[in-house]
Amino acid sequence: MKYRIIELPAFEVVGMDYRGSTQDDSIGQLWQRFLPREQEVAASATDKTAYGVCTQLPGGEFHYIAGLPVAPGAAIPEGMVSFQVPAQKYAVFTHIGPVTAIADSFQAIYSSLLSRHGLEPKKGVDLERYTERFLGPEDPASETDLYVPVY
Repeated sequence: MKYRIIELPAFEVVGMDYRGSTQDDSIGQLWQRFLPREQEVAASATDKTAYGVCTQLPGGEFHYIAGLPVAPGAAIPEGMVSFQVPAQKYAVFTHIGPVTAIADSFQAIYSSLLSRHGLEPKKGVDLERYTERFLGPEDPASETDLYVPVY
């Protein structure tokens, strides 16, 4: 997988969240609950993408938010949460294929790709960025950008 280095400023995401220790189908179900309600989010006028935001929690659990970027202080619809993504430096890799294989791509990035490119992962917030290149969850030609914090 090719990569590029990018520095993102801090930004806010509003959406629905999941906390747990297994990815099974919980993330897919979260997106299925969020997408019919995404129009309730006062999304940013300048960033028309959707994000999957993932942070590690103690005990091997993680916190995942399916959401949209918003202007600071945007309203949070009932049943949704707000999350502040900190400014970070990222290695960005592009996953091509169905969303069910995104976890495998992250595994490859952390287990070998970062070290192969001389990059060191940094504890932080992982991002999945869904743009117009995302053609659907099952489409083998879908492209999803995976952002991994690095030093």
